[in-house]
Amino acid sequence: MSDKKIFYILSLGHSGSTLMEYYLSCYPRSLGIGEAYKAVRTFQKDHIQSLSEYDQQTIEKSDFWKEIHSRTSAFESIEEQYIDMYDYIFKSAAFEKYDTIIDSSKSLEGLKILSENFNDKLNVIVVIKDLRAWLISQIDNKNRKNRKIPIGHKTRSAIHWWRSNSAYLRILKESNIPCSVVSYDLFCLDQTKMETYLKDKLNLSGQPDLQQTNSINILGNRMKKKANHGLEILYDYRWMHRNEWNLIWNCLPSVIKNFNRDKVWNFDS
Repeated sequence: MSDKKIFYILSLGHSGSTLMEYYLSCYPRSLGIGEAYKAVRTFQKDHIQSLSEYDQQTIEKSDFWKEIHSRTSAFESIEEQYIDMYDYIFKSAAFEKYDTIIDSSKSLEGLKILSENFNDKLNVIVVIKDLRAWLISQIDNKNRKNRKIPIGHKTRSAIHWWRSNSAYLRILKESNIPCSVVSYDLFCLDQTKMETYLKDKLNLSGQPDLQQTNSINILGNRMKKKANHGLEILYDYRWMHRNEWNLIWNCLPSVIKNFNRDKVWNFDS
């Protein structure tokens, strides 16, 4: 069996998982496969035509994704194909030079499958974004898609952020799965400290080359189109110039604001 490691990124959407996957894929012996669980689910449900033109072209151009897609009819479930995809990576000579696979699937469903089948190889990276910045990302995402923001949505979203991130950490602790928590905000604002922390914590080999990614990401967010031409780690300051989060923040219970402070800003390597 291959001695490759799996770094599984677990987070809410719009929390920096694509950025983290691209960054880790800049290490010479790391391969990023993007939201692989979602990709396999798309193949199983025969929904490729619903993907963006960019993602469809990536599948057509990538020997890896063409191979995984071609195997779809041999499996009856997402779980079977997801496991087979990893078996293929571990056994294929094409991936011998990589010792780490970066999977930014984010979902608990994908994590459950990996923990049951490749537990000895698994390490989870939980990416948490400041609640205020995350709320602005959610609002802007709905606006881009011309979706109406219903009354109470911001409050429900804030509670969802807290419950989900708390649940991730609890589940990982109860399952005894190795876990590293990464603050998206500090990763962008204090790169030197966070890069040192990640390299030591994850035992990454070599130095990252931000102009050369080994990612074959599909189904990540819009930044994937730019990252292949060189990765820029820039902080999203939008929330500091806007006040849509202000009323909600002031009404939140202290337990949520304390969680935000401790997990995002009181980082201690």
